[in-house]
Amino acid sequence: MKRLNLPKERTFVGPALIWKRFIAFFIDMLIINLIVLFPFRKLFLNIIPKDYSFSEAYGLFSTSTNYTGFITSVSFVMSVLIILYFLMMEREMGQTIGKMIMKIYVVSDNNILKTWQLLARNAVFIPIFPFVLLWVLDPLFMFFTKTSQRLTEILSKTRVVEKYNLEQ
Repeated sequence: MKRLNLPKERTFVGPALIWKRFIAFFIDMLIINLIVLFPFRKLFLNIIPKDYSFSEAYGLFSTSTNYTGFITSVSFVMSVLIILYFLMMEREMGQTIGKMIMKIYVVSDNNILKTWQLLARNAVFIPIFPFVLLWVLDPLFMFFTKTSQRLTEILSKTRVVEKYNLEQ
């Protein structure tokens, strides 16, 4: 067979653009809202009457430990399902659905994504203190690091990257 001397595509892998990461995260949150959170809405609607204001609902929860325990349990289950979505998608494909659409993916410094790394990078979804501090700190790190990494990505030794084509 005759070989053609076609020029090879010149690409390199670099940090994903921040706007692509935000859009991918937004897409993933839409999917999680539909698949994970939507089924739990009926539970919350059955607990809190529709005509209750925020202060009335807060009063209801603060006076009853049964409600508080139930809400805590349901929140924990929801966060486990959210973490499982990110963990399984990133472990199997290196991407979530949002990342696939934006053509970005997760890589490890040692080229093999380990379960502990995926758990660490998704610790932001654990709804208990001190992890709730990550809701603010984690995305802020993206703006103050040269590689646009979140705090949990630095700790887990992972990065979100994309392929860039070099024009000839």
